[in-house]
Amino acid sequence: MAQPFRQTGVTLPDEDLTPEFQARQTAKQRAKVTAQPSKKELAAMPAKAKAQLREAIAEQTAARAISTPAILDKLEESILQYESDLGDFYANIARLEEVAAEAAEEGTKAVKEGDKIIADAVVSGVIPYQSLPPVFQAVVNQQPQFSDAGLAAAIAALKAVGVEGLTDIMAQIRELYPDISSDDALLLLKFDPRFNGPYMKRFVGNKMLMDKGFAPLDDKVYLANEMAYSKIFSAYGLDKFNNREQYAKLIGNLVAPEEASERVSNVYERVTRGPQDVLKALKELYPELSTKDLMEYALDPETQLPALKRKIQAGEIGGAALAQGLSIAPEEGPTKVRAPYSNVQRNALGIETLVSEGITREQAVAGYSAVAGVQDVAEKLSAIYGRDYKQYGRLEAEKEAFLKSAEAKAARERLSAREIGEFSGSAGRLASRDRAAGII
Repeated sequence: MAQPFRQTGVTLPDEDLTPEFQARQTAKQRAKVTAQPSKKELAAMPAKAKAQLREAIAEQTAARAISTPAILDKLEESILQYESDLGDFYANIARLEEVAAEAAEEGTKAVKEGDKIIADAVVSGVIPYQSLPPVFQAVVNQQPQFSDAGLAAAIAALKAVGVEGLTDIMAQIRELYPDISSDDALLLLKFDPRFNGPYMKRFVGNKMLMDKGFAPLDDKVYLANEMAYSKIFSAYGLDKFNNREQYAKLIGNLVAPEEASERVSNVYERVTRGPQDVLKALKELYPELSTKDLMEYALDPETQLPALKRKIQAGEIGGAALAQGLSIAPEEGPTKVRAPYSNVQRNALGIETLVSEGITREQAVAGYSAVAGVQDVAEKLSAIYGRDYKQYGRLEAEKEAFLKSAEAKAARERLSAREIGEFSGSAGRLASRDRAAGII
C-alpha cells in the first residue's frame, strides 16, 4: 500500500523508499524519541515509521536500563578513587609537616654546631677574636669557658702561640671562681701552680728564669726573642739550635739574642776570616770539628762553651807554630818532623799543655818565633856536644819560652859558655824576643 509523503503530499509506494532514505528517516525518528509526538503526529505517521519509533524507544529504554548500573559503578569507583587520592593528599601533608619539623631541628643543630666551630676557631687562634663581627663575638662570649670578650681574646692569643689544654683548665677556674675577672684568670693561667702547667710547658725559658729567682719575660718579649734566635740560626745554618727547646735554654740562661748573635759571629769571624794558620791548626788538631760545630759550642753555655774557648785557644797557639814552620800535636812527645841528627830527638810540649798554661795568641806568636830562630842551631850544637852537655832542642826552647824553665835556661847558657859564636848569637836572639814578649 502506498504511503503519503507528509512533507510534499506525494504518495510513494513502500518499495520506492530506498534503504538510504529509510535509514535517514529512522535516525530522525530515533532522535525524536525523547520528544513525545502528538496524537495527530502519531496518526499521520506511516505504520512502518510507527514501528520503527516503537523499536527505537524500546531500544533506548533497554539501553538506559543496562547503562544505569554501569554508571553507578563508575561513579562509585570515582568516589573511591577520590577518597584514596584525598587520603594520599592528607598523608603527604602530614609527611611534609614531619619533614619541616626535622628540617627545623637540623637547622637548630647546624646553628649550634656553627657557633661551636666559631668558638673553637677563636680558641685555637685560627680566627682572631677582634676580627669577628659583633654577632659572632657574642657567640664566643656565650661559651661556658669564657665570661667576656677580653678573656676570649687572651685565650685565643695564648692558643695561637702553642699553649695547649686551656679550655679544660679555664673551666676549672670558672668553677672555683665564678666571678673572677679576665685579668685575674690570666694570672692564674700563667703563674698559679695549680693551673699554669700548659703555659709553663710552652714558655719553658720563663720557668727556668723563675726557678733561678729572676722575673719571667713578658709574652711578647719572649716570642720576639724566639723570632730573633730563629733568624740568627737560619742565617748561619745552625739547624740544631733552631727550635723552641733551644730558645728556652738560651732565655733561661739569660743569653739574649744580641749575645747569641755576637757569640756565633765572633766564632765565625775568628775561624773563617782569621789567620789561615789558625784554621789549619784547628783542622789538624781536631779533624772531626767543623766551623758549624764551633758556632754551636758557642751557644751551649752549660757544657760546650768552655770546650769551645779551649779549642779556639788551641787553634790560635797551633796557628802561631804553623806560621813559623813548626809542626804541632795535641800532646807532648816527638814531633812529626824528625831532627836531621841521629843522636838528637826532636820533641815538643804539645798544644794542650800550652793551653793549660793559659798562653795567649800574642805570647804564642812571640814564643814560637824565638823557638824557630834557635831550633836548627841548637840541635846541631846538641848533636856535636851531646856527650858533654845536656841536649837543648825545640822542647827545651819551648820550656824556656813558655814555662820559664830554669833547667832549660841553664842548658842553653852552658852551651853559650862554650863561646860557640853561631849558637851564642841565636841564643841571644831568643832571650831578646822573650823579653820583648814579656816571657822572661
